[in-house]
Amino acid sequence: MCLICAELTKNKLSSVEARRNLGEVHSTLKKDHIFEILKLIWQKEDEEYETMWDNENMWDTGSD
Repeated sequence: MCLICAELTKNKLSSVEARRNLGEVHSTLKKDHIFEILKLIWQKEDEEYETMWDNENMWDTGSD
């Protein structure tokens, strides 16, 4: 497991940081591993979006 994968798995990197790191090392990685990293990044982006959405709507009481 590479450092990007390990840090994403431990929630130590944001999706933005992981993308930046991938951009720096992508030329040294095999294409199939780049795809695996991207899948982890996409999963992290989904988690970040859900958290952002939940935080944005936590004050919404639905009384509109």
